[in-house]
Amino acid sequence: MTDALAPTGAGQPPLPVRRGRWAGPWLIVLVVLFHAIGTHPLCAHDIIDTDRANDLVAAADAAAARVKTATGSGGQGEAQFALGMALAEATAVLNRDLAAHNGRLTVNAELVFKSLAQRDMAPAFDEAIGRYRLPRASLTDAVRLAPDAPYAPQARFELVKAGFYESFVIDPFELVGIKFNDLEHQIAAAAALASTLPSPDDAEEAAFIHAVDLARAARLAPEATAAQAYADQARAALGAFAKGYPESMRAATAGLILKGLGGN
Repeated sequence: MTDALAPTGAGQPPLPVRRGRWAGPWLIVLVVLFHAIGTHPLCAHDIIDTDRANDLVAAADAAAARVKTATGSGGQGEAQFALGMALAEATAVLNRDLAAHNGRLTVNAELVFKSLAQRDMAPAFDEAIGRYRLPRASLTDAVRLAPDAPYAPQARFELVKAGFYESFVIDPFELVGIKFNDLEHQIAAAAALASTLPSPDDAEEAAFIHAVDLARAARLAPEATAAQAYADQARAALGAFAKGYPESMRAATAGLILKGLGGN
């Protein structure tokens, strides 16, 4: 299949916080683990043939039509959630297609992008991170319109997940496109997610994101007192994750970060 270019678009003292950069084999292992976890290569059902491309665009069309006819905050919120999830799926597939084909979209993936662009629904390509950013407006509106709806935790999770994976390129401890206060907001948003998500896989990922973001805050906090507080929270969260999900590849990453923070 011919490729097309991607559009631009109790009594012991607290352990110290090691504030230096990750380096050498530590960083190499960390990067490999994050790449394996975050890239999600194309699976068989994600191969973008013509039918798959048409299905992705049709789902976005149907959801956008619902948004135009929905009434009341509940109905509008549900419609916006459906649209947000359709765009989240399309964005994820486009990013996996990029990763599987050396940063270039295949013809059918390009068809998906161009079709969404004609409808003003295409995700923006960010050169800094080399991937498409999730269009967040619909999911944000869904939560705003009906914050207690059954779908609201899933909408929040999609937003937190996008915020996490879109905030670094290679080293997760070097923020890209966000500032430290954005990281703090993401920590707060992720804190309660793991206990509210119906999918065990999503709950695991939310717990992982929260723990890693705490570690990032420990490394990047501008004040030593805040860094120490975040480090204490990160050690607890990373340790709990490693024990709670011992079979997960993420547990290896959590353990590595924990050692980097001075934990066991």
